[in-house]
Amino acid sequence: MQELLRVAVPIMAVHAVVLAVLLVGIRLLLAGTANRAVRRVRQVEDEVRKKEEDIRREIEEHERDFAEKKAEAERQLQAHRDEARREAVHLKEKAVSEAKKESQKIIEQAHKNEQKMRDQIARQMEDKAVEYGGRIFKLVFSDMLTGELNGLFNTELIDALNEIEQGAITVESGAASVTVSHPMSDEQRTRLETVLREKFRKDAVIQETVDETLLAGLILKMGSLEIDGSLRNRYTEAVGEVKKEAHHEIS
Repeated sequence: MQELLRVAVPIMAVHAVVLAVLLVGIRLLLAGTANRAVRRVRQVEDEVRKKEEDIRREIEEHERDFAEKKAEAERQLQAHRDEARREAVHLKEKAVSEAKKESQKIIEQAHKNEQKMRDQIARQMEDKAVEYGGRIFKLVFSDMLTGELNGLFNTELIDALNEIEQGAITVESGAASVTVSHPMSDEQRTRLETVLREKFRKDAVIQETVDETLLAGLILKMGSLEIDGSLRNRYTEAVGEVKKEAHHEIS
């Protein structure tokens, strides 16, 4: 038994030492592995923190960039709004100005049309006054008196022509157109032809036309020369004079 123990004890001791060495080696191995694991975990944690920091900085940069772009967009929007308001004000002022100009044109045109209408009415009234004067003349004066007055008017015109200095007036043609209220007498026609030949140095050829609306007297046309010595023309001139006097009295 003692022999067995002497043999077993060293073996057991050796086994114990081996076991202890194994335990120490395993412990050291485990410790190294644990340290490496810890270092790896710490390394991973550092990488994670670094990535988190990078992500945080990137998020902050994106937020700053977004805020700047948002502020710029708001500034541009406000600028567009201001420009739109200014443009609206400009268009409104332009529209008002154009409307004022157009209304002024309309008013001016209305005044012009009113003046034209007044002038037209005045001319019509003058024409009617001459026409009514002619009617009154025919109603008041007999044919004999009208004939006598016509002779006086014709004689007056021929006398006025006779007083013109020879060569003072130049006419292009010797053809004379005479419009009369009553047919001329041979004596008056001959005298008129003589005066025309002497004053204008033309062989006057008279073409006579009767127009009873002249009332009395005649209208002479010879080239560019035209003389209205009719009673109707006297009425027209008288109406113009009366109109001027009435205008001065009103003013």
